[in-house]
Amino acid sequence: MALQESNVTAVRDDGRGSAVVFVHGFSGERDDTWDRFPGLVGSATPDWDIFTVGYATTLLPDVVGIWSADPDLPILASMLRTQLGTPPFSQYRSLALIAHSMGGLVVQKALVDDATLGQRVRHVILFGTPSNGLRKAGWAPFWKRQLQNMAQGSSFIADLRRDWTRLYASPPFNFLAVAGASDQFVPPDSSLGPFDTRVQRVVPGDHVSIVKPSNADAPSLTLLVATLQAGASPAPDPVAQLRLAAERPNAKVVEVVQKVETTAAWMSVKNIVDVALALDGAGRRDESVAFLERYKDQDCDIKGVLAGRMKRLWYDTEKTTYAERALSLYEEALRGATTADQISYLAINVAFMKLVFANDAAAARSMAAIALEHASSVQDDVWRTATIAEAHLYHERVEQALAEYRRLLTLQTEPWKHHSASLQASRVATKLGRRDLVEALEGIFTPGARRVNQIFVSYSHKDVEWLERLKVMMAPYLHAAESELDLWDDTRLRAGQQWDEEIRRALAKAGVAVALVSADFLGSTYVMEKELPVIVNAAKGGGASLLWVYISDALWEETPLKEFQATHDTKTPLDARPRAEQNQILKSVAQQIKQAALGATGRFKSLSN
Repeated sequence: MALQESNVTAVRDDGRGSAVVFVHGFSGERDDTWDRFPGLVGSATPDWDIFTVGYATTLLPDVVGIWSADPDLPILASMLRTQLGTPPFSQYRSLALIAHSMGGLVVQKALVDDATLGQRVRHVILFGTPSNGLRKAGWAPFWKRQLQNMAQGSSFIADLRRDWTRLYASPPFNFLAVAGASDQFVPPDSSLGPFDTRVQRVVPGDHVSIVKPSNADAPSLTLLVATLQAGASPAPDPVAQLRLAAERPNAKVVEVVQKVETTAAWMSVKNIVDVALALDGAGRRDESVAFLERYKDQDCDIKGVLAGRMKRLWYDTEKTTYAERALSLYEEALRGATTADQISYLAINVAFMKLVFANDAAAARSMAAIALEHASSVQDDVWRTATIAEAHLYHERVEQALAEYRRLLTLQTEPWKHHSASLQASRVATKLGRRDLVEALEGIFTPGARRVNQIFVSYSHKDVEWLERLKVMMAPYLHAAESELDLWDDTRLRAGQQWDEEIRRALAKAGVAVALVSADFLGSTYVMEKELPVIVNAAKGGGASLLWVYISDALWEETPLKEFQATHDTKTPLDARPRAEQNQILKSVAQQIKQAALGATGRFKSLSN
């Protein structure tokens, strides 16, 4: 596998006779993929030497028939077999092969191609390996050979599964297939499905975090260490059994829970929380809630997690009973909290419920102050950063809050944690009535998304009456959609702001532009030189939709507007029509604006997927 110099790193090389070899996955590098994992394993297993190996895999394209940026998986497997048969590995009588993602396919292929290698291997543990292929890999079969090999239904995958079953239905080594409970890249039907349930394991985390243990108590690490120390694959503990059941669509989870609870009175608070989150993450919220209800009085952490499930149910259903229960549980848990991390987490959630549900801004600020005070002494992580950021929001310390949210996105964690923090932040900002803050948060968490749902209105100040009538007609859409639709006009500008700059920014963000056309509108130098050219260019380029409303007689035929259809018949402008007819047309205009905005959202999503 000597594709690059120094492609082997010895974490510990003392000639112990047994070696653990870490093999990374697609588009990874050995040190970035595993992070602290090899070192932590070395500290816990003194009888094993520890190595990491690397190979070429990038996002650079292959040009089939001309050149290959990186070798395909059969070549990588041959290189791995060669590597393990030469120094420094040839000296070891026993090997433990630990692989992540695509690296697990390389390891399986190497073992299938060389039966003698299988006799030297004592353990094989595959983390998040697409052993049954990936649907996502099939979209670019001619772009990347390694992706072509990994594609679901590929000849490589089919041959590998056939040969593995033939040779290793009863392997001479201890074997485990490990899935992440929140792995959205490699689904369990691919990482676990090809193998017997007795060798399947599920640990908390996503595709990346399962191989980046932060401490000696991390589930992935304890699983690996237990396997190496026991000399055989340890039986799944009760919590692992529950995680595994939660991942299976047709599993009788209730029965598994009952069985585990009768034999696992030792279950710790962390075990209970992990199981509940695994159930919830697998779409089994009712079972998760029922499980937490049985243990909620055991510890404030469990009660806080149950409160979080109630809060989610409130989000989904808008039923106040769920919100009331969530607030009550958070407050009960806070009264029983004893550590700084518990207090900060629970206090910030009480603050959220007090503001967003109970409309008590003063109580929210008080709780936020408590959360901020205790968060300062909590170990730095995603939740601590999110708590500090949100606490600043309640006191409208905007710059401090935004700085913390930007920092939050630099901390590696499961995507759902970033999403949870952004969702809560946007709801707080919306409740505070700070549209500018909502936009700033969207710029951080979903850059580009605001463009599709902001509606820019260009008008002459002499036609402000028509602007106000349009806003009144649009009000039901704006109120119902909350932050989904945002109608922007220059009345939003505050004293002291740089008007040119703010209008330019608003135009750049808009997915829909509305022009209220009149003689005064066309007679405005600012409109004709600053606003209309930008709107027209965006509309021609497909970056925005242009809707124009004919307010009063004007020479629109002499302007670029003649290339765009008006929202209504231009034979008679609005001011020449009866009031009732004006309202009918404004209603139609409002409907067209909404449809255009939603259409822009759809275009953006299709481009993003």
